[in-house]
Amino acid sequence: MVFGIFYKIKGFKFTKKTPYSKKKKEYFCNAFDVSENQKIKYIFWGYNQCIGKMPTIEIISVNATELEVNQDEYEVAIILENKLISHRNLFYDFLLTQNGIIIHIGNPDLKKDKDNFYFAGEIINWNFEQPDLDKKRKGLKSNNKNSWANQEFFFQFEYKYKDEIRRIMQSSIKSSPENKIYFLTDNQFGPEKASFKKVDELILFWQEHDNNGLAWNTLYEINYKP
Repeated sequence: MVFGIFYKIKGFKFTKKTPYSKKKKEYFCNAFDVSENQKIKYIFWGYNQCIGKMPTIEIISVNATELEVNQDEYEVAIILENKLISHRNLFYDFLLTQNGIIIHIGNPDLKKDKDNFYFAGEIINWNFEQPDLDKKRKGLKSNNKNSWANQEFFFQFEYKYKDEIRRIMQSSIKSSPENKIYFLTDNQFGPEKASFKKVDELILFWQEHDNNGLAWNTLYEINYKP
């Protein structure tokens, strides 16, 4: 992981350069000076908790050619594309073999600004702790170089956004000729290896969400059985 690399997007001014050896988030968060009335968009790799985390949340309606999801009906930001290209590369090879429509879910404040950095950290409940995680760590797929202390493995949505995600998934299932969708995430602090999981019903997906949390960096295949 590279620390202290910043990308200038809008109106950003450095006042000092943080030593790369300093890896704690407070050093990064104090490394710049921005006027309060400026609209700033920036990203850096490393400990980025000072501006919030930046996972991608995406849903694919498998083999769909049309999808009735209207941005005006949702608080979360939505981007629809008919070419299955994720905003991150974790599932790139798999998606090359698939067809359909992909829905990129973003923070509510990105509804009118979808052309720059786009992520979904604000709709995640970052206080969620997966039950009995310590007992399950050894079985989780991960790079051996990763530190367990710094990784995040499971999550839940903020309650107020949960129904919107459910509605988008239901619409995606309805639009798929196979009644099948993929739900995929990519969190830079999650496991480095992609995982795949099949779920027979959407209701079971949400039961897993509510009871144990959803696994980061996992592609869920969800089928609807009439």
